[in-house]
Amino acid sequence: MITDWQKLVDALRKEVEEYGGLLNLFDQQQAALLRRDADTVLATVGAIEQQIKTIDQCRNAREAVMRTYCHQLGVATDLPLRGLLEYFPPPVRPLVDALIEEVNSLIMRSKRRAQQNQMLLARSIEVTQQILQRLNPSGVTKTYTAKGRVSVGITEGEPRCIAEG
Repeated sequence: MITDWQKLVDALRKEVEEYGGLLNLFDQQQAALLRRDADTVLATVGAIEQQIKTIDQCRNAREAVMRTYCHQLGVATDLPLRGLLEYFPPPVRPLVDALIEEVNSLIMRSKRRAQQNQMLLARSIEVTQQILQRLNPSGVTKTYTAKGRVSVGITEGEPRCIAEG
């Protein structure tokens, strides 16, 4: 018979697994960014969005199991997960603590990787804009949006030739 604490451990393991999958997708996206493989970058965006939805479902399932466990124990349902450690059998506590630590670590690593990829993508766009500006200085216009972001437009027209052949 599976007890509720075992269901909670299983839910934590599932979260670890799904966050690992998210980090793998961020790695794939970063490699594609560095290779300048736009198709793969776009493909990973959809996969990342789906993985985030899966992680949300896992977290919601874990929270539901946790609430059930709290009700059975007669403790507050808003108790943090670490606050439940004393209610686990003593031999299981180090496992639960390690799983909590791993989930938290993976969350932080995922956030960092997402920020790195976002900066790489922004830099890639900036370099492309600079190249376009050099190729056709009169064909690129920069304006600022209401939120203060730079918006770049490319005007139609003939590229400027350096020498006539």
